[in-house]
Amino acid sequence: MDRRLRRGPCPAFPGCYTPAVFPEVLVADWSARAAPAPARPSRDALWWYATWIGEPRYCRTHGEAEAQILEALEQARGPVLAGFDFCFALPAWAMHRVGGWRALWRFLRECAASEVESFARELNRRLGGGDSGPFWGFRDAPRKPQPWLWTGFRTSELRLKERGLHPKSVFQLRGAGAVGAQSLVGIGTLERLRKALEARVWPFEQTRGARVVFAEVWPTLLGRPPAGETIPDRWQVQQLGEALVGIRLPSVPEIARVEGWVLEPVREAAQPGDPLHWP
Repeated sequence: MDRRLRRGPCPAFPGCYTPAVFPEVLVADWSARAAPAPARPSRDALWWYATWIGEPRYCRTHGEAEAQILEALEQARGPVLAGFDFCFALPAWAMHRVGGWRALWRFLRECAASEVESFARELNRRLGGGDSGPFWGFRDAPRKPQPWLWTGFRTSELRLKERGLHPKSVFQLRGAGAVGAQSLVGIGTLERLRKALEARVWPFEQTRGARVVFAEVWPTLLGRPPAGETIPDRWQVQQLGEALVGIRLPSVPEIARVEGWVLEPVREAAQPGDPLHWP
């Protein structure tokens, strides 16, 4: 395990995440598409929104989205909260085996959508599952392997499930609602952006004083888009971006420093021990 996950400059974990509120927010709805999206703006593709730009942007490829987001964040006045809708890490047992979030992010730095299966197979090997998982949903082996000894969900996802919500496991690469492929590709993108921007990643790092902070978000928490909205992704990134303006990063359980956590919009600053919720 990466010891930096347990050791840092501040002794009290909750106190590390109390920066000023974020006046500017960017939200990106990622995609696992290997081929370019249609030229005409469409759903289930790459959409992002920044409060200082004002209109959701549509991108056909991951490279296009990465370049646009980098330029936008370089030009924005800080502090900026940049939310991305994919998993930032794996369940704790898997994170311990890969060596922590920094090791995972470095490994995925060059992961492209066209190569995601090879990266997932290598992670299976490192995690001790070989061809039996934990990542599943490959083109030549689409079914989930059974049985599997360890959980496929992180603590934040289990909390969401307790509330009747239905997050998917990061280990599922394909199928309805799957987030595995977009998470592996997305982490690689964020690792490159993190280096270029000297950004901090919540809740893995101390964020006080950072100009750009990356956080994991889940637009589904907003509920269904209005009737007649033909592109839910476009609506979700703008609505969530506006809802997160002025947010303070809340206190979260210690396990979040290993597994990551889903940041939810709240109307007032969270206090240590308060549950995260959608008001």
